[in-house]
Amino acid sequence: MAVPSYLAEAGFGSMSREEFHAADRAAASVFGAGREHNAWKLDDAEFALFASIATNYDRQLRHAPLWAITEASERLDRLIIGRSDSAPVRKQA
Repeated sequence: MAVPSYLAEAGFGSMSREEFHAADRAAASVFGAGREHNAWKLDDAEFALFASIATNYDRQLRHAPLWAITEASERLDRLIIGRSDSAPVRKQA
């Protein structure tokens, strides 16, 4: 959920931080149950939450400028490698 969350923080989109945290919790629950019981599914409320995030993300990709999408993607990259996701890393020419 990181890229849509970062874009919302930058002013592109209307999803709240709590909605993204709820989606993260739902994803963790689905993965836990899937590994344990081999049942991979969202309940109706979780599905509605992910559908809302996907719709919002589609809107973000249509309206956010490329610089905002690039910065959000770079933040995710830093998060994945274990660095702070908030400190900007500027590339040298």
